[in-house]
Amino acid sequence: DGARGDDEPRNPFTGDAVAAAEGKLLFLKTGCYACHGHEAEGAVGPDLTDDEWIYQPTDAMIFNTIAKGRRGTGMAPFADQLTPEQIWKIVEFLRDKNRQRHAK
Repeated sequence: DGARGDDEPRNPFTGDAVAAAEGKLLFLKTGCYACHGHEAEGAVGPDLTDDEWIYQPTDAMIFNTIAKGRRGTGMAPFADQLTPEQIWKIVEFLRDKNRQRHAK
């Protein structure tokens, strides 16, 4: 239909609280907290739960950053350590944290 972004992968876990909880465990198990803090609210690396992003990322952009890393930064690729399903769950954890911030 030609609508913009229709070919972009969508997170199969959007709105799934269980997946968000699993995503948090994966975030901690993978060591993401070393740079982004235990609640993804920033440390050496940026806060991943706020709206202060250089780019307003889609879920697919966040997925790709986790999978492929970000050149010129300390963000390493994790595609060799996480399955696509696991990466999507981490994306949902980050989105859920952002929704919680907005609900306050």
